[in-house]
Amino acid sequence: MTYIKFGPGNDFNAFNKKLHNFFDEFPNIGLNVNYSVKPRTDFYSDEENVYLEIEIPGVKKEDIKISLNNNVLTLSGEKKDLYKNNKNNPVIKSERNFGPFTRSFQLPEGLNTDNIEASYEDGILKIIVARKTKSTAQEKEIKIN
Repeated sequence: MTYIKFGPGNDFNAFNKKLHNFFDEFPNIGLNVNYSVKPRTDFYSDEENVYLEIEIPGVKKEDIKISLNNNVLTLSGEKKDLYKNNKNNPVIKSERNFGPFTRSFQLPEGLNTDNIEASYEDGILKIIVARKTKSTAQEKEIKIN
């Protein structure tokens, strides 16, 4: 008996890839088959912080918005197509993705969401979320009155 892995997502992804490859064979004829922009993210942590490093090349820092609501960190912005309306040098074929994007991340419990730092350099957005400091309670004698 042969096991066939099935899933609606798998079928759609395979069809989408075949369609994209089909149109790659031809010069750009005005049909725009484009994937959405989905920034790739790396997560890691140590004892003090949780780190997110998000790839957003070609996007200006002022075009990125980061918000926090109910422990969900949301990143949004737009990767603009600078050549779309260029009449002097029209693009023959573009393989880059353009358009608006949104990514949301459910932050784990135990983080100090009042202490979030973000920096952006060389197309990488780095977000650092501090962990809550553990109380260093010392033994204390309680008197009975």
